[in-house]
Amino acid sequence: MKHIAKLFVGITFVGMISCSNSPKVRYVSETISAPAIFAEGIISTAHNEFNLDFTPDGKTIYFTRRVEGKPQKIFVSHFKENYWTTPTVADFSLSRDEMPAITPDGKHVYFASTRPIPNRESEGDFDMNIWVTNLEKDSWKTTKPLDSIINKVQIDGEKWPSSNESSLYTQDGKTFYFSTMMRNTDAIGIYTTTLEKQQFTTPKRITGLFDKDSYWTSSPTLSPDGNYLLFNAYDVEGGFGGEDIYVSQKTANGWSKALNLGGLINSKNEDAFPKFSRDGQYFFFVSNRKYKEKEDIWNIYSIESNYLQLKSLFN
Repeated sequence: MKHIAKLFVGITFVGMISCSNSPKVRYVSETISAPAIFAEGIISTAHNEFNLDFTPDGKTIYFTRRVEGKPQKIFVSHFKENYWTTPTVADFSLSRDEMPAITPDGKHVYFASTRPIPNRESEGDFDMNIWVTNLEKDSWKTTKPLDSIINKVQIDGEKWPSSNESSLYTQDGKTFYFSTMMRNTDAIGIYTTTLEKQQFTTPKRITGLFDKDSYWTSSPTLSPDGNYLLFNAYDVEGGFGGEDIYVSQKTANGWSKALNLGGLINSKNEDAFPKFSRDGQYFFFVSNRKYKEKEDIWNIYSIESNYLQLKSLFN
């Protein structure tokens, strides 16, 4: 396996939906008009990789990797002199961890973990909760779980996916989106909460994305301009595969009915975990389409964001 992958940084920028002040970083020399495996052999390998996020300057990536027979961990790689460096386990990833999400100021990383919450250990069969680690003097310190407003620890006999919190995301450091199956409900849903005076408000579920709210929805993210909500949805009637990526448009009354992102992104296999680069130029997602005989192997794919044609979907 190669130790580093060369990806040129060009000067051309294809604009579409970016309203970010992040530096324009071109990770490839050619236009990506169709999904391509991202940093193949380095970031995307024969292991399982999913859910990436970038630091504010766009030059450091955190992502989840699951090596067969081992629990998944969060890895980090840096873009240096037109190369992605060999990923290493992030300093704060000490347990079964996944789904890193970096705040816009780069000072906090939220992530999901099975590590036990002190004095609130799970009594169920598989419980993930959201933790946060803070940047202090160029290193991650003070890793702690979010409080009980967000984290609902499983009770005796409770099973996954009930009370599993993951996929927390924020675009502005104030409004947060995450997914969970709340206790006594029958579907994983997308919830919002607001951080006010260092406390999260009671989560509220986003409803009305489909004609029925029984579809499992997860991994929410926003387009850089904040006008579109993208997420995974499982086994929706009329979809391409078991799990597809859908998009909803912001309206005066909330979020519109969701539309399938289409056959350019979704396949007959599993497609999930949408994310944009900080400058909005690239769209990333995860698929197992390459390994038909081993459907549990996920790779990260990228495409230039303007090819999504989000505005056209809703015209």
